[in-house]
Amino acid sequence: MKTIAVINLKGGVGKTTTAINMAELLAERHNKRVLLIDNDPQGNTSRFCGCYQMSDTCGAAKILKGCDPQKAEYRTMDIINADMTLLEADNTLRADTGRQDDKMKQYLQKVGDQYGYCIIDNPPALLMCTVNALCAADEVIIPVTLDNWSLDGVEVVTEQIEALKVLNKNLKIAGILITNYKKTPENEAAQKWLRENCRYKVYDTVIRRSDKIVEATYYKTPIDTHSPKSAAAVTYRRFVNEYLDDTEGMW
Repeated sequence: MKTIAVINLKGGVGKTTTAINMAELLAERHNKRVLLIDNDPQGNTSRFCGCYQMSDTCGAAKILKGCDPQKAEYRTMDIINADMTLLEADNTLRADTGRQDDKMKQYLQKVGDQYGYCIIDNPPALLMCTVNALCAADEVIIPVTLDNWSLDGVEVVTEQIEALKVLNKNLKIAGILITNYKKTPENEAAQKWLRENCRYKVYDTVIRRSDKIVEATYYKTPIDTHSPKSAAAVTYRRFVNEYLDDTEGMW
């Protein structure tokens, strides 16, 4: 099983949208067996997929507690949900004197033969649940929008990921994904700067800005189903194809 953490320490850059749509495309367009983990206490992925629940300890929190979570079905993939009980479990784990970083890795090792891919949607903060995801992941995809704060944030998040290689020596940054892209002179200049100055791969595909993404979120439907001819749907399909072309022969 290939485990991919989708992360940026800045909010509003398309992490959840990327995680959901990448997982859905791998499952439905490429016939992969996919596990999607909502690892963000805000639970936006869980809300989108209809499995957000505040009445019990969420699945992601159970993983941090060393328990097996209940999985929900969403379309053709499985999902492990999250809500604010994940933050409670995160705080408890942080206070633990034992090993704190390997809870998710242990769980994924148990279920790894059931899936081809695991996609983990992470919060915009380096919580213990984030550290667990990065210690369990094979690769990281970093969505980024082309503004000064986000571009500065790329350096911050990549430094944090490199530092965590002490705990996960096999962790690699698969690439930087430009999202919410609109062709303007400013964005063209920012994209050129990023491609010339970033020492990591910047995907050739950029995710185009589209009002259909907002609509798809409202209707809780992946963009490839909601509006398959929209710019966002087309470019997400291209991105997943590019990702697979880069990696499938390597593992």
